[in-house]
Amino acid sequence: MKKAAAIKKIRNRAKLVDRKVDIEENDYHGNGHIKVYARFEGSNQTISFWTNSDDSISSPHICRDGDESDPHTDYFAGYHVDNITQALNTVAALPPKYPPGSLVRFKDNKRMKRHRLAGTVALVTESMTGGVYKLQWPGSEDRYNPTYSERDIELIS
Repeated sequence: MKKAAAIKKIRNRAKLVDRKVDIEENDYHGNGHIKVYARFEGSNQTISFWTNSDDSISSPHICRDGDESDPHTDYFAGYHVDNITQALNTVAALPPKYPPGSLVRFKDNKRMKRHRLAGTVALVTESMTGGVYKLQWPGSEDRYNPTYSERDIELIS
């Protein structure tokens, strides 16, 4: 992915989650390889990545505030992710597709047929990040409360 596309993706995510983002670009070594830092308002984490000579990005990295590397003990702060989308989903997660109180139906797919839930109407009781939901439907047990992916449910109303 090119640097311009990555920055555009960061700004678009900031609009979606309605948060301000500060983006800083620096050439620390004077060799043309720019390091980009992106920090979302209200977050305690920073996304960073390097740009290569062909203007593509590499090494997306997430680090928390106050967490600093210590080369004497081989401790390197933060962690690397595979792409910028994974970093954005960690730092500025998208709002849930189905908010709590939504009436949904289990899709008619192989997984829901196996669980004998295909076509069952349910109520969203809790929305978690990553498109995962806790649901309640007639006959569901209170003590056993599994989570379901948004790919297995659809909105009724």
